[in-house]
Amino acid sequence: MSHNPDSMLWLALLLIVAGLWLLLRSRRSGALQRLQARLAPHIGGGDAEQGGTADELSILRNQGAALSPQLEKVLLPVASFGERMAGSDRDRQQLRRLLDLAGFRRVETLGWLLSGKLAFGVALGLLLNIGALPAGDRFSLTGLAAMLIGFFVGGLLPEFWLKMRAAGRGEKLARAVPDALDLMVVCAEAGLPIGRVLQVVSKELGLSAPEMADELRYTAAELQILADRNTALYHLAERTRVAEIESMVATLLQAERYGTPLSQALRTIADESRKTLLLTLEEKAGKLPAQLSVPLMALILPPIIAIMAAPALLRVIRLLAQ
Repeated sequence: MSHNPDSMLWLALLLIVAGLWLLLRSRRSGALQRLQARLAPHIGGGDAEQGGTADELSILRNQGAALSPQLEKVLLPVASFGERMAGSDRDRQQLRRLLDLAGFRRVETLGWLLSGKLAFGVALGLLLNIGALPAGDRFSLTGLAAMLIGFFVGGLLPEFWLKMRAAGRGEKLARAVPDALDLMVVCAEAGLPIGRVLQVVSKELGLSAPEMADELRYTAAELQILADRNTALYHLAERTRVAEIESMVATLLQAERYGTPLSQALRTIADESRKTLLLTLEEKAGKLPAQLSVPLMALILPPIIAIMAAPALLRVIRLLAQ
C-alpha cells in the first residue's frame, strides 16, 4: 500500500505541533500553574527587573486602565494563553521594555502581544495558502512553505508595529521636553515639591503633549507609592529611553544628591534642552537641500529630457519610416 508523500509530510507537521503543545503544557502543569494563575493579577509578571515590590508595581501598572466586564472575560483568558507562550525571562524583559516604550503598561499586554503574534501568523499563513495558491498546491510542499513563510512574517508584524509606535512616541516625548521643563521651572519657583510639580505639569500638558503628560503622571504616582524617590526617576528614564529625559533625570538625581535647589537645577536643564531642540531643528533644516535633491532629480529631469529629446526622436522616426 503506497502513501502520498504530501499527506505524510502534513501528518509529520501535525505531530510536531502536537508535541510542542504537550511540552508547553507539561512545563506549566500541576500546582505551579495553579499557583501562578492565582498570583498573576497581583505580581505583575516580569516587572521585578524595574525595581520595587511586586504589589507596588502591580498597582501602578493597572492604574487608570479599565475595561468593560465583557472585554475582561474575553481578553483575560487570551492574556493567560499568551503568557504560556512566553520564553525565557530575558525575552520577557525585552518584550516588556518594548511595550513600555510604546506606552502599554498593563500586566496583561505581554500575553496579548504573544497571542496577537500567533493569531497574525496563523491568519497570514492561511491567507497565503488559500488566497495565493491554486487548489491543487494547497496541501503540497509549496502550500506548506507558503504557510510557514506567512506564519513567520505574520508573527513579526505586531512587534514591528510596536517598534514603529515606540519610535514615534519617543520623538513626541523629545519634542515635549522643553515645554515640560519650562512649566516645571515655574512650579518649582513657586515652592512646590517634585511630586506636586509632576502632577501640575502633567495636567497642563494633557492636551498639547499627552505622551509626556502620561509619563509624568505615572512618575508622580510612583513617587507616592515607592519608598525611594531616585527609583521612580530611574524608572522614568528606563521607560522612555529618550536622551533629553535621561539628561533631565540625571540632573535631578545630581541635584537631589548634592542639595542643589530644585528650581535652579530645572532652569539649567530647561536652557540646555531648549538649545538642544534649536540645534536639532537647524540640523534638520540644513539636511533638507541634500534630501530634496534626489526627489527633484527623479521628478524633474525625466520630463526635461523628454521635452528636449522629443524633436530629435520624431525626426529619426520619420527618417526610418521613409
